[in-house]
Amino acid sequence: MKLLKLEIKNFRQFYGKQVIEFATDDVHSVTLIHGENNGGKTALLNALKWCLYEETTDNLQDSNFLINKHALAEKKNKYSVIVQLIHNNKIFEIQRTATHSPKKNILKVFEISDDGCYAETAEKSPNTLINSLLPKEMSDYFFYQGEGTGTLNSQNDFSQIKGAISKVLGLTVAEKTLSHLFRIKSDYVKELVSYDTSSELQQLATSKEQISLKLNKSKESLALKESELAEADKKYQSNMQLLSKFDKSVLEERIKARQALKSSLRIIERDKLAKELNYEKNLSKWLLQSFDNKLAKFDLESIDIKELKNSHKYSVDKNLINEILNKNECICGSDLPVHSSAYKLIEELQKSAVDINLKRRWQKVTFLKSNLSKGNHSKQIMLSFLTDIENCNDEIIHLQKEIEELSHSIVESDIDDIKRVEAQISESKAKYDSLLKQVNSLEVDIKRLTVDLSTIEQKLIRLGSSQPIANKLKTIIQATEKIINLYEEAINSASKDVDLDILRKMKVLFSRVAFNGYSVRKESGDRGSFTWAIVDSEGRKVAAGNGYQAMLAISFIISLIQFSKDRAQAKQHLLTPGAVAPFIADSILAFIGPDNGRELVKFISESVEQSIFMFSQAQWTETHIDKGLREKIGKEYNLVQHTVLTEEEFKGVYPTKLVVKGKEFDVVRFGSEFDKVTIEEVVLNG
Repeated sequence: MKLLKLEIKNFRQFYGKQVIEFATDDVHSVTLIHGENNGGKTALLNALKWCLYEETTDNLQDSNFLINKHALAEKKNKYSVIVQLIHNNKIFEIQRTATHSPKKNILKVFEISDDGCYAETAEKSPNTLINSLLPKEMSDYFFYQGEGTGTLNSQNDFSQIKGAISKVLGLTVAEKTLSHLFRIKSDYVKELVSYDTSSELQQLATSKEQISLKLNKSKESLALKESELAEADKKYQSNMQLLSKFDKSVLEERIKARQALKSSLRIIERDKLAKELNYEKNLSKWLLQSFDNKLAKFDLESIDIKELKNSHKYSVDKNLINEILNKNECICGSDLPVHSSAYKLIEELQKSAVDINLKRRWQKVTFLKSNLSKGNHSKQIMLSFLTDIENCNDEIIHLQKEIEELSHSIVESDIDDIKRVEAQISESKAKYDSLLKQVNSLEVDIKRLTVDLSTIEQKLIRLGSSQPIANKLKTIIQATEKIINLYEEAINSASKDVDLDILRKMKVLFSRVAFNGYSVRKESGDRGSFTWAIVDSEGRKVAAGNGYQAMLAISFIISLIQFSKDRAQAKQHLLTPGAVAPFIADSILAFIGPDNGRELVKFISESVEQSIFMFSQAQWTETHIDKGLREKIGKEYNLVQHTVLTEEEFKGVYPTKLVVKGKEFDVVRFGSEFDKVTIEEVVLNG
């Protein structure tokens, strides 16, 4: 199955109709979506989930209010999501439309022919069809959220991981079917008893009911004790891991490494601070120089200097001549009558007179123009400083993550701490051993009760075979038993070595992605658990921080997707089949560094049929993540936030521009009528 198109209308932040066409090409199978925090990424993920299953993720705030508030204010009561997908060369369109008040929801699924024509009628059982394409239980693990609650809140938790595999195997559906078959069989046995001609059948039925009750209680107790056993083992392993941290030589090495990282961090922080201070100090100078550059580009030829150009060689002060003529008095003090020859001579001089102030200003202008034209590179210097500061930021984030991961593996302790941990180990080991005995005892009881129950059922059938109706019921009961056996065999067969298959796939991912030679192994001694630990190149268990824990969760999910794809091609009729599912990830690199992140997204894009990644600028970088994805990207979009704020009011919240391959795209647009988000394609060519 591959997603073709998503169309949303008045859903959450998205006002009006917004459309995304997903990449489906085998070579370019990645759709990359850029979006800042609170900018619509989680809403997009939930639009898909809501359309398919009428469900939202746990971390979606106010999940009962899905309609866009501005559309609602305009008295538009309807919102919708449409998903187009292709499965086995058939195109389907899933339409889910809802009204806000009263709450009403309509789901329709249409098949679309090759020529684009819709089927005349919608599918009669849309939910059944959707679950055949991508079962709802599996989808929980293919919609990944790196921030917030995430997909696996406790990535190494026994119950969640085992439950995830059961869902992908279709065991949860099969187990419900088995339970239903057992009830049907029990009803037939009760009906058989009603044809009893003696008290023996009744006695056997009573015994059967008592044994069934004991068997069910034992199974419930076993499930509870197995859960407690897994928790006790987890606590024991945790205490053992804690004790390993008290190894003095290892501890000293880690502390020394952390100190070196902290020292490097301080140097870079000081360097960044110096650059920032230098930037602030020179900013006004650079701005002035930028203004000078603009002035230097001014064309002096556009100024009218006809008066200066037409002046005589021996120019006279125009202001002085004007003063003489106005006062009718020479500078020597003699009168200057209007019609005198002297007056006329001075009037003639006026024609070649020049405004001395104007001449001085023009000289200053030409001098300034000459100086300003000598060259200035303030813009390049500013950009260089900003790039250096940004590089410092990236390095600081990377070092902080490394320090955090090392800190998780370091315990400052003394001998009393070691004694305390050893006591905890003894206590948790004793509890584990006690629970293990209880589990073994319950398993023996369940086997015995199962045999007893089977014996009684055979006696019931044998005794009832003397009557025609009883014979018919006997045949039905035997047929039901055969179906039950088929399901039990299918469950056992499907479950066999699944953990090892998943583990092999996880190891492949770690070998490609995880640096330091880290890998993953299945914990020893766990009874049927699916619990793994991260180990170093020598197989020693390591205490990893959030980054490697996230890597563990993601490797598990990618392995599940690959495993599900393998099952989709298997000939299995009783269990829910697998699915060729897309991987949809929001903020997958929340706790993962840029180097590991680059290799991780590259591995996923090469291993999964279709990938949809959503990143903020803090996680997506052209120098790392883009290098891992660029060759696989088929479609690229930008979530643009429209805000009522001005640029001055918004300043500093996060970057307002996105730069991809040297091309600039808006992240924020200011002065909007109301806040909203639009989906815009990132087009790099043309």
